[in-house]
Amino acid sequence: MGDTHLSDGQLERFVIGVVHDDAELKWIEDHLFHCPECAERMEALEAHLDDPDSGSGQTTVDELYRDGGPLQ
Repeated sequence: MGDTHLSDGQLERFVIGVVHDDAELKWIEDHLFHCPECAERMEALEAHLDDPDSGSGQTTVDELYRDGGPLQ
């Protein structure tokens, strides 16, 4: 795969499952198979997203509501 690596955005989209284009999905999977550096970055991203203490998806009640109603 040369000196090109997957971007953080490409890895995140892959990990959370929002890559819907078959050609892009195959390219990412092939790259991850041949590039240990990107595979390690993907595993670290997965671990971060799975960690409940990482800050992902955490919020406080004050952030959820403004002026007595939910944020939209």
